[in-house]
Amino acid sequence: MEIKKEFYMPNKGVLSLYNISYLESDFNLITDKISTSLGNRKVDINGNLLMSNGFRSIKLEDKKIPSYRIYLEEDSFLKILTSINYGHDIISFKEIDTFLSENNSLKYLKALKEYLRVFNFEYKENYIKEKVIERVLDELEKNRQFYKVERFLDQKYFLEIALETDYKKKEEIAQANERVLNLVNRKI
Repeated sequence: MEIKKEFYMPNKGVLSLYNISYLESDFNLITDKISTSLGNRKVDINGNLLMSNGFRSIKLEDKKIPSYRIYLEEDSFLKILTSINYGHDIISFKEIDTFLSENNSLKYLKALKEYLRVFNFEYKENYIKEKVIERVLDELEKNRQFYKVERFLDQKYFLEIALETDYKKKEEIAQANERVLNLVNRKI
């Protein structure tokens, strides 16, 4: 299955928005390979080593059969990499950036280079704060009849603050993304 998310990079004072896509099977293969290279082991809930088939996927058996989990003794770096595959629509390498600034090791840079090979970046658009705010406020203005004047002004004020805050977070993410890609000379 192909997974598509969004990714921000700084671009001359604005943010560039990219679509980032990858095949789940490629992602799992690459994280399995990195897991093996970092010496991770499959263990049961008590920490006993399990015979491994080479895959690090955590499996839950069918509900009709008694369920069990396979746990991993894994490097903390791998936990950061695999979190990309879940949850948020926006991919951020911020945690990876923080981890690498605290743990500068060639084995992690090598793993990161391997990992970044699965992602395809496609330029989408520039994400310009003023235009986003203008677009959202225009939408609010169209629905103005639903608000009393003072409530409309409150909505407008808090909306502008929320958009400013959101943009700042995206800027931080974009800068971290750029640092991580520069570490392994992956230009987009």
